[in-house]
Amino acid sequence: MHGGRRSAWGPPLSRNTPNVTGDQENRYRVECRRNSPIAYIYGKRYWRDGVAVQLMMQPGMVYEYPLWGVGLLLAGAAALGAILLGLAVRPLLSLELRRQHNDVAAAIFSVIGVTFAVLLAFVAMVVWEHYNAAKATSYAEAGSVRDVYDVSLGFSDPEKSLLRDGILGYLETVVRVEWPAQARGLSVASNSAWLNKLDAIEAGLKPAGTADDIRQAMLSLSLMRLSDARQERLMAADTPVPAVVWIVTLMGGALTVAFASFLGVPSLGMHLAMSATMAISGALVLIMIIALSNPFRGDFRVSADPFEQVIAQVRASD
Repeated sequence: MHGGRRSAWGPPLSRNTPNVTGDQENRYRVECRRNSPIAYIYGKRYWRDGVAVQLMMQPGMVYEYPLWGVGLLLAGAAALGAILLGLAVRPLLSLELRRQHNDVAAAIFSVIGVTFAVLLAFVAMVVWEHYNAAKATSYAEAGSVRDVYDVSLGFSDPEKSLLRDGILGYLETVVRVEWPAQARGLSVASNSAWLNKLDAIEAGLKPAGTADDIRQAMLSLSLMRLSDARQERLMAADTPVPAVVWIVTLMGGALTVAFASFLGVPSLGMHLAMSATMAISGALVLIMIIALSNPFRGDFRVSADPFEQVIAQVRASD
């Protein structure tokens, strides 16, 4: 009915067990495609490959720790690196030599600094827009589920109860299975057993008149919108900042800090302090980029509250 979705694994739909609890929860299986050797979700084991590539090309491991700790580590590493570079350059290039070339070095440094600042601003803007888009898709998906439930109220039993159970099962799976999996950086299967159940119920409806035909058409349209919104959420979760962006950003920052060491400043302490301050300022922007680059991971990940609210609304309407 909607893109020919195939049947997927999952617990059988029962009017008496609409919620995902106890042993039933373990029967949900999330298809994960993250490059790590083994992942466990509710006791299920999945094998991976390409571990080294994942660790080298993406800084995903930082989301396993509190952001404030990662921030302190990066800021401290940036300041320490700037200080060590300044100390390393001083015995190699005399102060007098560096002061003789200050005019040219300052002009080149301003170009490098502006280029790096523009790069940081561009990356920050991209991840901020990506984060807001991911948040919007989550609200859109929750709203689509609510639309399906509103349409289901127009049907009579047993179809009405079956639709309600399927809606609650889908919501519980999103909140209790898929959201934690995405928080671990795991890719969730685009197929959904509960969504397939809802499709099957809609396909099995037998309209008795024009009003039933209209309700079935509205239900079909709502399910298609829900399927589209789900795909947008999964795409947002599986679209991190490309590795090349991280590489260019880190190399640009290192180049900027390193070039500052070539400036001839009479006071060593003042020179090191200015270089460290500049390195920390760049690290702060980098921390913000890291926090927002994966919308469903880390301390500032997109919340599942919209789905929780729909669950509460569906249960309260009984």
